[in-house]
This record gives sequence, structure tokens and C-alpha cells, in this order.
Amino acid sequence: MQNVSEIFEDIKANGYSIVENVIPADRVDEIRREVVEAQRAHHAEAEAELAKIRARGHRVGVEGVALLKQAINATQCFADHLAEDRILGTVEAFFGQFARISCTDCVINHPGNGRGYWHADWPYNATNSTHVKAPYPDAMMHISSIWMLTRFGDDNGGTFVLPGSHRFANNPATGGMSGIDQDAPHPQERQAIGPAGSVLLYDSRLWHSVAPNRSEESRVALIVRYAPWWLNLTPTMRGTPDHERMVLETGGKNYDAIPIRREIFDRLPERVKPLYRHWVTD
Repeated sequence: MQNVSEIFEDIKANGYSIVENVIPADRVDEIRREVVEAQRAHHAEAEAELAKIRARGHRVGVEGVALLKQAINATQCFADHLAEDRILGTVEAFFGQFARISCTDCVINHPGNGRGYWHADWPYNATNSTHVKAPYPDAMMHISSIWMLTRFGDDNGGTFVLPGSHRFANNPATGGMSGIDQDAPHPQERQAIGPAGSVLLYDSRLWHSVAPNRSEESRVALIVRYAPWWLNLTPTMRGTPDHERMVLETGGKNYDAIPIRREIFDRLPERVKPLYRHWVTD
């Protein structure tokens, strides 16, 4: 089992690390079932939201991939694990104290889903209204993670990653990089593979893309991002003046998240509450 130092060095060198056994084997099936049920219950709402963004001419989502934003509002079954020692220890090794969770989404890649385009996550994805301008400084500003609630394999859509791309000064999300086809396979791409309960932890600058699911079962995951205290999250937070000014008034798209409801926050484990307290609404 990797320790924090090993995970830290993996991410520094390659841009990512696969951390196994974050969710115990005797818990992961139950958590997956609850997350899938929560997504199904909110499916129509999520699809309507994506349709509005597409209607404004923005590319968003991948055919065959279902989404539930801020899944923790719908189910807290996974909350105990968000501050797991190795995960939070690695985050604090990069950012120090007072890290915050900026995203808790569910994604389900159904059989036959399409391939996505190469991109980096917010705040580096230039298709978003708010983003860091390229060339990027050689400094990590955000840590992303993909929690494997089913196994990730090369057959069922284990996420494509490009090792070392976290050191690049740009990414191809806007299609403006010379010699790079944002939709095409890359000769150095790899797939993130691991058993259920593992976490792909990565520098948010890392180039990655959705992989096709060629199996007969859905691939289920949580997307959780960790931010340092100094990163301004308000443009991503619905209901804030920054979100209104930078996203709604510009007619753009953005990564944006729904606030945590007070009654949900009050039920969270004490160790997890500090990761969400910046986002609570009454």
C-alpha cells in the first residue's frame, strides 16, 4: 500500500497516482448502488441542465455519460472516505492546511459511450468562462480525483491520461494547439486502471479524456476535487456575484457547482466538515 510520500512523488513526476483500497472492498458495492440510485433519481434534471448549455453553442459532456452534480447533496454514503489519511495527507503535502473540496460529482459511463476530448480540469480548461491563461506557471493549483466505484479497466472506460502533461504550459481543450488533435488518441496515452475502491489522484493540469466503455456494464465513478485555501472558488459557485458576472452575464459555460444544503452539512463526519464549510447554504 502506497504511503503519502510515494503518492506525492508519483504525482510530481507523472502528474497522477492510483491509490488503491481507499474505499474498503466490503463497502464499495453498497456505495456504488446508492450513488447510482441517486443519479437515476436526478437524471432528468441533469440532462435538462446540459441541454441548456449545449443550446448556447457550448460543447459539454460525452454521449453515453450520465452526470449528477454535487452528489453529496443526494447521498452521503461515501463521505467517510473523502478525508482518508492518504488522500487528505497528499493534498496537504501539496497545499498545506485548510484545503477545500470544490467538486463532488457522480459520472456513469454507460456501455458504448463515446470518447471525450483531451482537456485539463478547472481552472485550466480554456473552454470555461473562468480559466487561468496559458502559458501556465509551473505550480499546482488544484488536485482532481476520480473515485473508482467499479473496477477501471481498458475495456470499460478507464480514463485516458497523458503522463507528464501536467508540466505542459497549455492543453488542447480549445483545439488551438498546433499539431494536436484534441479528439484523437495520443501515442503516449495510458489508461488509469485499478480495482473498485481505488482513487486516481492527479494534478488538475494533467491532460485526460473520457475513454469508450466497450464492456456490457456501466463504469461508475465520483469526481472529487481539492483546492488550496487561496484558490478563488466563487466563480464556480452558483449564487455568488462572481458566478453571475463571469458566467451568467457572459453567456459562457463554466465548471459550476451547487452549494451544500445546511441539513446535509450537519450530517457529515466531523473530519469532513472543514472540507465543505465554505459552500454551505441555508
